[in-house]
Amino acid sequence: RRGPFGGPHRRLIIALAAVLLTLGIGTGVWYINSGQFTQVPSLLGQTQQTAEKRLADAGLGLKGVDRVFSDTVERGEVVSSDPASGDRIRGNGSVTLVVSRGPEIVRVPDVVGASLADARRSLKKVGLVPGMVTREFSEDVERGEVIRTDPRAGTDRNPDTAVALVVSKGAPIDVPDVTGLSAEEATDELEAEGLRAEVLPGRVHSPEAAGDVAEQSPGEGTEAAEGDTIQLTVSKGPRMLDVPDVTGRDVDEARSTLEEAGFEVKVDRPFLSFSDTIASQSVDGGEQAPEGSTITIRTKGL
Repeated sequence: RRGPFGGPHRRLIIALAAVLLTLGIGTGVWYINSGQFTQVPSLLGQTQQTAEKRLADAGLGLKGVDRVFSDTVERGEVVSSDPASGDRIRGNGSVTLVVSRGPEIVRVPDVVGASLADARRSLKKVGLVPGMVTREFSEDVERGEVIRTDPRAGTDRNPDTAVALVVSKGAPIDVPDVTGLSAEEATDELEAEGLRAEVLPGRVHSPEAAGDVAEQSPGEGTEAAEGDTIQLTVSKGPRMLDVPDVTGRDVDEARSTLEEAGFEVKVDRPFLSFSDTIASQSVDGGEQAPEGSTITIRTKGL
């Protein structure tokens, strides 16, 4: 008697096993020959950033970036890759990108009259590097615009050469003298000239009346640009100093003593007086007078 797997059943099991074996072998062959591989995506003419994203989306890595000069491919775009676009590559493989540096020789663009931001963009676009920025006054070029470049426009240079920019501060403004004015009056006068005023918090002793401007920086006659800030220091009035007694001394000694004490000195000699001895002084010794004020000394008469 035949067992449960004899006859037709046995033949059916053998047939199923053969089919499964064939499918398994086929799947294995496909995996070995195709399943482990993918294609390098289209990269030519893409920016480096876009190309790197396409590689990542395809499950591929970036092996490195080489840069070459090219007269036909824009700076920063992919010239070629290794492996090339469309080539088969293992699914976890890496690709080297070759990116354009632009032409081997580039011409400095004319950016005179452009804003600093626009000038920088124009230089970067052709493969040059915006360099040091200096500022100077100009009667002809608006404030904030480029006066000239170094090297000048039209000059041929290698890519990545730095180009210095000279930017206009506008027409110069002569800073007026506002010392002796009240802080409010000084601010109004400076603003009328296109300048800004900054009143500093500290106050100083000075010959100016309390509340008036004692010092300014920069000072009168300095050239400033529109919008520049002038710092103002307000007076708290003159410092009061003790006046030394110089009566009975000769003129030279009296003058020296008073000047060392912080005063200006004026000598008054009576008509037909030949004496150098001081008979009197406009502020008596022991009293106080404002620092920097003038003390008049009078010599003895006949």
